[in-house]
Amino acid sequence: MSLTKVRHKSRVHDHGLAPKKATQNSQYQKLFECAQDGILILSYPEGNIQDANPFFLELLGYQKDELLGKKLWELGFIHDKDAALKAYSDLIENNYVRYENLSLQTRAGREIEVEFVSNVYQVDRQNVIQCNIRDVSERKQAERLLDQALKRNIDHLYEVIVTLSNLIEARDPYTSGHQWRVSDLSFAISQEMGLAQDVAEGIRVSALVHDIGKISVPAELLTKSNSLIDAEIEILKNHVITGYEILKSLQFPWTVADFVLQHHERENGSGYPHQLSGQDIFLEAKIIAVADTVEAMTSHRPYRQAPGIELALAEIEQGSGTLYDPLVVATCLRLFREKNYQFPSHKTVLYQALPQRVKVAS
Repeated sequence: MSLTKVRHKSRVHDHGLAPKKATQNSQYQKLFECAQDGILILSYPEGNIQDANPFFLELLGYQKDELLGKKLWELGFIHDKDAALKAYSDLIENNYVRYENLSLQTRAGREIEVEFVSNVYQVDRQNVIQCNIRDVSERKQAERLLDQALKRNIDHLYEVIVTLSNLIEARDPYTSGHQWRVSDLSFAISQEMGLAQDVAEGIRVSALVHDIGKISVPAELLTKSNSLIDAEIEILKNHVITGYEILKSLQFPWTVADFVLQHHERENGSGYPHQLSGQDIFLEAKIIAVADTVEAMTSHRPYRQAPGIELALAEIEQGSGTLYDPLVVATCLRLFREKNYQFPSHKTVLYQALPQRVKVAS
C-alpha cells in the first residue's frame, strides 16, 4: 500500500474539511519527495515497506519495486537480522526507536553509517511506521579525523610531560621516581574510587608533573641535608605557583595547571598557596595530595630516613577530615591494607588509553 493510498483509505465525510486535508496531504507529499533524508513508510504492525522516498532509493541504490511489500530485515542492506528484529520489537512496544551509529550496505556494496529514527503515528486513523535514515558517514569520518588529530596532540603533550618530569629528577636525585610513584598511586586511588577513565587519566598526568615548579627552586635547597629555615620553606612553597605558570598555557584535555596549583591545599584551609578548604579544592588535587604525602614518607630524603609505609598510612588516617579528604584517605588505606597495593619498582607506562572525545581545556 503506498503512502497515498493510506491517506485516502478513509473517506472524509465533512466536506468543509476536505480541501484543508487535501492541502495538508499535498504539502506532506512534497516534503516526502524532496526530503534530504531517506524516508520509509512501513505497515503497522507487520512492518512491510509501503513507500520509500527518492533520497532513500538513491542513497542505497535500490528501485522502489524491489522494496515494496518486504520487511527491512529481509533486505541486504541490514547486516544483523537478529538486531533488526529486536529493534522492531522495541519499536512496536514503545512506538519509537533510535540508533545513532547504524551501518548499512548499499546495493553496490559500499558501507555507510546512518542515524536511524523510527516512530509510529496515525494517518487517517490508521497507524503507520515512518523510518528516517540520515547519512552521517561524512560526519563520522570528520569525527575520526578530529580524534586522530587530538591523539597526536595528546601524544606530543605526553612526550613533553615525561621530559619535564625527567628534568626535575635530574635536579633532585633524592626524589628520583617520586613523581612517577605519586602518579601511579593517584591513578590507583582514582580507579578504586570509580572515577571515569578520562578523569583518572587526567589525575595520573597531573601527578606526574605535580612538582614541575621545583625547577625554579635552587638545587642547594632541594639537596640540603638539614632542615630548611622559614625563608627557605617559603621559597620551596612557591613551586606550586611556578608549576601553574609553566603548565597553564599547555592545551591539556584536563585543567592540569589547577590540580598542580592546589595539591598542597588542605581540607581545613591550612595549606598553600591560597588556603583553600573543603569543596573549593579540586578532587583531583585532593587525590594527588594524599598520594604525595604517602610516597614522600616512604622515601629517603637528604635530611631524614624514610619513616615507612605504616607511619605514612597513620599520618593520612590521623589527618582525615582535617588535612585530607576522608573518602580519598579511606580509598588509599583500602588499597594498601586490603588490596596489597605496592609502589612500582620502575617507571610505569604513562599512557594506556586515549580518553575518547575529551574536550581540550581552553
